[in-house]
Amino acid sequence: MNKEVIINISGLQLDAGTEEPIELMTTGDYYLKNGKHYVIYDELTDDSQVVKNRLKISPKIVEVTKKGASSSHMVFERGKENLTYYDTPFGSLLLGINTSKIDFEEKEDSMALHIDYGLSINSDHVSDCSIDVSIASKQQEHSECTDSAQ
Repeated sequence: MNKEVIINISGLQLDAGTEEPIELMTTGDYYLKNGKHYVIYDELTDDSQVVKNRLKISPKIVEVTKKGASSSHMVFERGKENLTYYDTPFGSLLLGINTSKIDFEEKEDSMALHIDYGLSINSDHVSDCSIDVSIASKQQEHSECTDSAQ
């Protein structure tokens, strides 16, 4: 996979019968170190502040580190609940992440990740969530678009 990648993130938060979808498409940097995949990208908040994100992906554990207006270090590990603080400008929340499923598929120029997890805030379960992340080499993404146009 090339250093420059296109990242597509889509998620769904199921909360008391309502669904709250999230979608993000951005570019970032990829590298492989000690058998783990790293993806670094920036995200803009609703009030135009930058949050630096780092995904650290291995087949059994996924870590998401956010630094900026909101900061956290979330660990997704199947069958375990991991606790972390989610720091916001308004204070900190204790998040519990109880991961039930991690699917990871790796190809030469792309990766796909799916995670199902339960989310609790200050020990109260608030929602069941799923997230899908696809990562593709920037040149690969471009050539696929060009190939399909012919």
